Amino acid sequence: MEAAPVERAALLYKLAGNRGSAEGWFNLGHLLWNGHSTPTTNTLHPNKEASLESFWKAINLGDMDAMYFVGVQYLWADDKEDCGDLINKQNDDIATVRKRLEGLGLVETAAKLGHGGALHHLALLNRNGDEELKIAPCDDNKFKDLLDKAADAGDTDALFLRAHCLLNGEDGYNRDPAMALGGFLEAAEGGHADAAVSAGAMLHRGGFGGTVQRDRRRAFELYQEAAELGSIEGWRNLVSCYALGEGVPRCEETAKYIARTMLKEESSDDS
Repeated sequence: MEAAPVERAALLYKLAGNRGSAEGWFNLGHLLWNGHSTPTTNTLHPNKEASLESFWKAINLGDMDAMYFVGVQYLWADDKEDCGDLINKQNDDIATVRKRLEGLGLVETAAKLGHGGALHHLALLNRNGDEELKIAPCDDNKFKDLLDKAADAGDTDALFLRAHCLLNGEDGYNRDPAMALGGFLEAAEGGHADAAVSAGAMLHRGGFGGTVQRDRRRAFELYQEAAELGSIEGWRNLVSCYALGEGVPRCEETAKYIARTMLKEESSDDS
């Protein structure tokens, strides 16, 4: 019998890994971590133990994504069922802290190699502190330094957070709406739905001391991008745009249709 596509993919990832591809081991790890099934193909059940073996092979080949992924799982694993055998079948607090410290080490190594997600994670971890890991909440300067490095590495969550800090003038950042808009737009280009909504809201409003020119057509396009990425807020703003004719010709029927189909709202005409 011919192997199912997902099984062939697993075999090809393993073959690539055996030939020295860190990406092959990383992709196999993700496939085994999540499992895969469709109505028409055989199911590949999640296998956390085998997944971690693949991730560690990727880590040993220097893969930053694998370091970050496993590091985060070790840092925040609630129990063995959620994240496989992360604490070596021991439930005592010492073993848990040791595993969390191991996870922290992996995230820090990935950050030193320039991994944006790892840098963003460290920024938040240091900002909030962690008593169990003996990490005291850091000052604005350290948080800003880590967040800047994460954003400059292109991490969309970091770009969004930095833009939020710039918009509000907080956490060590001076208020700069123009730079905030640029950050939101950059994150939106990377597929960050909340950033698209935020950029749209700024352009819809305009102003900000004369630093942001109103552009409701562009705002509508950004809301649409966010909606297509799954943002409920994006859909809500599209309804408003169509209902009021802002950035797009007014069309109450389209507004009602979106509200009814995407937001599951009952139209007053239906009651």
